[in-house]
Amino acid sequence: MASSDKATRRSHAERSASTRAKVLAAARDTLCAQGYSGATMNVIRDATGMSLGAIQHQFPSKAKLMAAVVEEFSAYRTRVYAEAIRRGKTPRESMENLIDANLALISLPESAAALEIHLARRNDPELDSEVERSARRFDQRVLRWSRRILRAAGINNDGAVQSIQLLSNAVTRGLTVEHIRNPDKAAIERATKDWRAQMLTMLFGAD
Repeated sequence: MASSDKATRRSHAERSASTRAKVLAAARDTLCAQGYSGATMNVIRDATGMSLGAIQHQFPSKAKLMAAVVEEFSAYRTRVYAEAIRRGKTPRESMENLIDANLALISLPESAAALEIHLARRNDPELDSEVERSARRFDQRVLRWSRRILRAAGINNDGAVQSIQLLSNAVTRGLTVEHIRNPDKAAIERATKDWRAQMLTMLFGAD
């Protein structure tokens, strides 16, 4: 009997996880295709083929669903960045890997979806409240990693590092928009390489 109860609980957990993953994927795809205003709960419902009640059991509001989309992508980025840093044999290699990892993510649908959500925060207090804490935590973690790497390289100007991170965030968002709207992928790739070179020069000086 105990074994049957465990199997039932496991089956319920698996179904819940599958439902959650399906809803998050539909939300992401809808954000990419229709933007934040088009990604209504009803549109996402239609994309999943589920009932609205089943979706709201997992995500009671649109704001909570969108916050989950951001948090899932942030968790993925955290894993990618941490692995990239670990692969570096020197502080400069770690920073180069971190920059490369960031730039490699901007063409993903998740990047476009997260950007749509962050832009919508300014006009949606509920969304801003749901997203703000995890977004701040993620940004602070990346800033700490960057500072740690640069200090290991003998670079201690935290103000300059923070400015460079702000510039990096701005360019990353701009390049994400270009991936959404600009069909000239070769031009985006050239711009990305140019920005990478500029960042390394700002951080470590000219070769």
